[in-house]
Amino acid sequence: MSNAVILSRYPELYSSQRLLAALQERGVQAQILRPELCALSLAGGHFHLHYAGKPLAPPAIVLPRFGSPLTQLGQRLLQHFSVLGSVLLNRGDALLRARDKFLSLQLLAAAGLPVPDTWYLADAAAAEQALAKLGVPVVSKLLAGSQGVGVNLAESEGGARALVDTLLLLQHEVLLQRFLPGREDYRIIVLAGEVLAAMRRRAGAQDFRSNLHRNGTAEAIPLDHLDSRLQNLAITACAALGLDFAGVDLMADGHGGYTLLELNPSPSLQGIETVSGVDIAAQVAEYLISRCGAASAALRQQSTPAAAP
Repeated sequence: MSNAVILSRYPELYSSQRLLAALQERGVQAQILRPELCALSLAGGHFHLHYAGKPLAPPAIVLPRFGSPLTQLGQRLLQHFSVLGSVLLNRGDALLRARDKFLSLQLLAAAGLPVPDTWYLADAAAAEQALAKLGVPVVSKLLAGSQGVGVNLAESEGGARALVDTLLLLQHEVLLQRFLPGREDYRIIVLAGEVLAAMRRRAGAQDFRSNLHRNGTAEAIPLDHLDSRLQNLAITACAALGLDFAGVDLMADGHGGYTLLELNPSPSLQGIETVSGVDIAAQVAEYLISRCGAASAALRQQSTPAAAP
């Protein structure tokens, strides 16, 4: 069967290995490539791929599994693969939209979806306005980050000002959000407009972040018990950002509804598979194989000469 490439800076990680095994179990010749070892070239209007100094034939299937630090590189790789006809699990433009925390909120809000009150700014004077509107506690976030890295809580006005000053000095821009009370949130995995699994996460005693990588705990939510509002929000949010596959994080808004926190286009499979017992890797592999088959059939159909009348 067609070959597949998983782009992962850390091939040993659980998610990369699970996806590799799921593809191989279905007869796909799959391998993990480190994105930083890929090189792209344009010659005479043609696109070429290279890996570790050698030519690389375009794979039929590409699964991006790289983190935020490689987003720009990854987007360019995915654009190259797309032009060469590879079937992608999330396009490069969708990846960029999801990885930019403020851009993604803009697009979700423009689609009429609930997001936290948020300020994006690059000036200390604007920070005073933002803090006056948002109050304290207030949450600051790096524009790119995952697994809770770069998310901070300031519980006093003095602490908030010091945090903003530091962020402006280091990165020249700040994202501030109104703090949502409560120590629980929801992670919902969506693939091709369908919810595969869901879990409720609770922050640890010493942290306000619920990420499992930050010592949070989780319990599965059977899909027949999942609030339909959560399910619909997760599916609609993925569509708004153009994502085929994502982990969608939501939280109760304190008024009987829910608000979207962010979408992760390369969600970790370890926590959700362990907690829910759902074989997400298998469903991703099946989806990509079916898309690859449909694309091949469409290509064959386009290249078949029409019958003479």
